[in-house]
Amino acid sequence: MQRIDVNHHWQFRSIDGGSWQSITLPHDAMIHERRDPHTANGYNTGYYPGGSYEYRTVMHFASEPPAACLLEFEGVYPDATVLVNNEPAGTLTYGYGDYYLDIANLVRHGANTLTVLVDNTRIPNSRWYSGSGIFRPVWLWVTDAKGTSAADTDANASGMPDSSGPSVAYAASDVIRPDGVRISTVSLPDAAEVSHDDSATVAVELDQPIAANQYLWTTIMDDSGTTVAQFRGVTGIIPHARPWSPESPVLYAARIALYGTDDDDDSGDNDGSTINNAHNTGTLLDTHTERFGIRTLACDATHGLRLNGKRVLLNGGCVHHDNGILGVATFPQAEYRRARIMREQGFNAVRSAHNPLSKAFLDACDEVGLLVMDEAFDMWWMHKTSYDYASSFRDHYASDLAAMVRKDRNHPSVVLYSIGNEIADTKSPRAAEAARSMRSIIRSLDPSRPVIDCVNPISLSLAARTKAGMDEHDAKVEGEPGLNTTLEHASGPILLTMIDRLMPLALRTGVMDRQTNAVFGEVDVAGLNYCREGPEYFHRVHPERVFCASETYPQEIAFTWPAMCRLPYLIGDFVWTGWDYIGEASVSAWAYANPEPDGWMREYGDHMALRGRLTGPYRRYPGLLGGSGLIDITGRATGQMLYRQIVTGVRRRPAITIRPMQLLYGDGATRPGRTARFIERGHDGVASWSWAGYEGRDALVEVYSGGRHVRLLLDGREIGMAPVYRCMARFRVPYEPGELTAVAYDAAGRELGRDTLVSAQADEMVVTTSVERVPNPYPKNDPRWDDTELVFESIALTDARGVVHVTDDRRITVIGDGCEAASHDSSQGLFRESASESVNETVANPPIAAEPVRPAGASPCDALRESLRVSPREVSHEARDMSGASGTGTPRESSRDMPAYACSNAQLLGVASANPITADELAGNSCTTYFGRAQAIWRVPAGTPIRSHVIVDPT
Repeated sequence: MQRIDVNHHWQFRSIDGGSWQSITLPHDAMIHERRDPHTANGYNTGYYPGGSYEYRTVMHFASEPPAACLLEFEGVYPDATVLVNNEPAGTLTYGYGDYYLDIANLVRHGANTLTVLVDNTRIPNSRWYSGSGIFRPVWLWVTDAKGTSAADTDANASGMPDSSGPSVAYAASDVIRPDGVRISTVSLPDAAEVSHDDSATVAVELDQPIAANQYLWTTIMDDSGTTVAQFRGVTGIIPHARPWSPESPVLYAARIALYGTDDDDDSGDNDGSTINNAHNTGTLLDTHTERFGIRTLACDATHGLRLNGKRVLLNGGCVHHDNGILGVATFPQAEYRRARIMREQGFNAVRSAHNPLSKAFLDACDEVGLLVMDEAFDMWWMHKTSYDYASSFRDHYASDLAAMVRKDRNHPSVVLYSIGNEIADTKSPRAAEAARSMRSIIRSLDPSRPVIDCVNPISLSLAARTKAGMDEHDAKVEGEPGLNTTLEHASGPILLTMIDRLMPLALRTGVMDRQTNAVFGEVDVAGLNYCREGPEYFHRVHPERVFCASETYPQEIAFTWPAMCRLPYLIGDFVWTGWDYIGEASVSAWAYANPEPDGWMREYGDHMALRGRLTGPYRRYPGLLGGSGLIDITGRATGQMLYRQIVTGVRRRPAITIRPMQLLYGDGATRPGRTARFIERGHDGVASWSWAGYEGRDALVEVYSGGRHVRLLLDGREIGMAPVYRCMARFRVPYEPGELTAVAYDAAGRELGRDTLVSAQADEMVVTTSVERVPNPYPKNDPRWDDTELVFESIALTDARGVVHVTDDRRITVIGDGCEAASHDSSQGLFRESASESVNETVANPPIAAEPVRPAGASPCDALRESLRVSPREVSHEARDMSGASGTGTPRESSRDMPAYACSNAQLLGVASANPITADELAGNSCTTYFGRAQAIWRVPAGTPIRSHVIVDPT
């Protein structure tokens, strides 16, 4: 089938009073809501409320619509009702599900109205920032191939017969569904073996049975588009195969053609032979192109996880689905950038938290070599929030899990399927039955990948237990708030720290094994969240099991990485979190006693406790971000990332960080104040030696190193030598401006490397910006390509040399040439533009392999594609019709209408810092810097120059 882009020229409104607006999908409605300290979503979404929304567009068919017509929604949160020409087309029940709706019987010649109704008013329904609306792309899939007698046509350059000829009637078996193709590697020489045969055998199969009078003809192309193999049937041989791996992520494309033959023609047998084009017979029914990688995967307790026969350790990070300032709108540019940055910072794996990843992110992982654990569910029957997916799990888990597997199975980056995260039902008897059912569903669609269930054994002991069966409802148990919510509401930062310290004792009781054994017995890998001692303990009882540290505290990498290197049955570590995220507001932010006005000592009391207002800023407004990310929401590595790089050997030279002096010495203190450390954040150090205003007060210096000792120098004079303990050396140094250098040494006294920080000139303040342009990563002949770039503008308050001032945060407003900054108010002091700007521009343009489109020539689909690219005037006319038909009368302006930060050729999508505790709105055009930094994101036509102005509040 052929993909057609239907993401442009949509109209959108908030049903409870918003005016119609022209938008392009993907779109996050929640990020444009105003944050509300009183919303029922609370800290879960960073105090962003929900709403109800309507989306509409018009599809024009210039001729009779195709007989086969599927409408794909990659993601609509939390669920949606879809109407075509005001007739029900389907209901989307899982906000992260990939749905295909058959609309062939609903479309007609001419204009067709597509309406999507989204209701996100039943809140809370998520433990993190979920977003609202059509946040992932929408595609129309049609079959426009015409019946062609292969014997009467010449093959084209790619080996595919020309599709000219008379049209034929279609049955369901005559169509290759885009989610119905499975490509697998049958055989490949192991990387560890010496082999004279470098060929690979691959299998191309369809979910639907291939009739006796049908056959597949497959053309394999390399990343340059060169044909490297052709075969008829299910299996074929690719000579000189280049395997996919994280170090060498080589990709191929398979162009698959489905042919039908006469009933008395026996040439349709799937013999798996490679044959000449002249042997093709019959009628071309449909075509599909799928990208894949050639690789093998194996996993057991003796040899660990092996890719192409070679053991691989998963150095992973958990990620939620939002993209910071963009909310959850799944722009392929942002997804690629995030995957690339994670890979560059040393990760080789990612775990989705806790829902299926987007197709664009998986494409990016294939490209950059990032291994993936894709996760289906955060809950089964028992709720974690009042209105979450648990209400739908019983009826829809099978189809939603199957959709995830179909989405993932041709991506070589995907190596694990997770069926759940910290499922409260795990200790109940029906959980093992559910795990068995889900494993069976996965195996039926993809038998090649291991299945994992990720369990927090100690928090599971606090969950309720039920004897109800899979199809039985236990209202008392299923209506509980859930493990995570119970812990977070009851404890603040303290209880989890206490639990972690009690873990060894809890393991020795045997309770954890009894509660998890039945479920772990049904899966291939036992995932252990926050259970550092668990793998070795459980291995003594279950030596055949494979384990994964599926969620860990950042500082625990000092324990789990050495354990992974020596224990083959421990395959990986996934830190919470690889990238910071919106929601679970400030649950990982440390609380400092001294700084005003947010010091927990002044605000919340003099003691920390298990409940009440004695837990610092934990979960309270204006908390916005989780605060645990090793990479912050702007894409910048934090001190926690530097520490992981040292431990895992990604970084060889030492790294200097200093605990933030304005937080330790706020309110005029002369000694560092007390800190409430939440265990989900391992370190709070900042890589800066620019602490103006704190001269003479002790700087708490932490140097990360893989050596045995570290020597610290300030302006060349020695401050001291300190031993390295768990990859860290600590110093206490009275702050004075200058050049701070750390030199690392091994046990023999040999220098291993050095790191240097310099101070900013206190009397200089300029705005320095750097621009990273990220084009659409798909090639121009792919329907997923459009002519836009995301421009990530990094903003820093620096001296003339570009050294950042980290103690002089200011309110900034960003505007561009031709922009109208709706929220700019000079009376509030936002009037001083930067004295000078230093602009550096980089372009990230990594191509993703094309999804080939039809050769040039008229066809019903070509006409449809062009008709969908209607003019703005036509869209506006449709919008006026929509507002009148809705019965609301003249649209009124609303606080939910999007801010108009429109420039002549650019759209400012938002401005923000990485501060986890701020009242800023992410979709606004202003924010307060955090340690001297902020970010603006623009969406522009490709190649459009950005000339922005950063206005700094002088106070």
